[in-house]
Amino acid sequence: MTFSDTVRAELCDEQLKSACCRRALLFGMLAARAYPMPTGDGISLNIRDSRVAVLARHLISEQLGREANERRRTDAVAASALLFSSRVAHEFLTALESGTLTLPEKCQNCRRLFLRGLFLGAGRVSITQGNCLLELSLGDRRPAMLEFLRGFELAPKSVDRRKEKLLYFRQSGAIEDFLALIGANHAVFTLMDQKIAAGIRNDANRAANCDANNIDKSTSAAHRQIALIRRLIEENKLSSLPPELADTARTRIEYEALSLGQLAAIHRPPLTKSGLNHRLARIMELAEGLLD
Repeated sequence: MTFSDTVRAELCDEQLKSACCRRALLFGMLAARAYPMPTGDGISLNIRDSRVAVLARHLISEQLGREANERRRTDAVAASALLFSSRVAHEFLTALESGTLTLPEKCQNCRRLFLRGLFLGAGRVSITQGNCLLELSLGDRRPAMLEFLRGFELAPKSVDRRKEKLLYFRQSGAIEDFLALIGANHAVFTLMDQKIAAGIRNDANRAANCDANNIDKSTSAAHRQIALIRRLIEENKLSSLPPELADTARTRIEYEALSLGQLAAIHRPPLTKSGLNHRLARIMELAEGLLD
């Protein structure tokens, strides 16, 4: 079951109390995937999901007083087509084909339910390794639907892919806003959980990379220190260092495998790590002058 399937199941299962909202939901589906027949007032509503098909048939019967006949399809456009006749639906779609969107809204929630119907008919959403994508495949109705979405302060982008004309969102925040508007609250929480998990993984990766870089830098510095100290010993110039620095140099050579913290602890008296770093830096500075 894909994430899109889960979202559609959540939306189809909600019982709407207001008849006007159920009508808006149906007309959102019609705007997404219904087309007038060439003759008469016949309508073909193309459906991809079986749950959506069941809901659409119920709403067509309830809101339009028509029984829809289901015809199975074998192409990629839809799994089935619901065929019915309705003068009201035909007029709505004819106006939509000319670029005019007339919403059947009577309450403040109708627009959101129309948007829900639009998603059920034409939408899909996915999460892949923390990346989100929500698409609406709208064909030539894309300009009218873009203006409708802007009424919610949503700003999807447009793209033509294969034979589809799409509006899409990639930003997780915009996708969460869209799903919240259409009432897919469980899906919103899932996206937020995914984003938090992805953030934790990214933080862990950054920390691991940072630790690796620090280890590499420390190892490189240690090798350089040891190489210079050995040259001082080979050229009998170690005694040219101040006594405390010469003692630290000998300790660095004798205990090459120790970390700076361990090396600082075995000094007598013990040094702090920053104190040892200061001594080693001073040794390097003096050694470069002595070995020139």
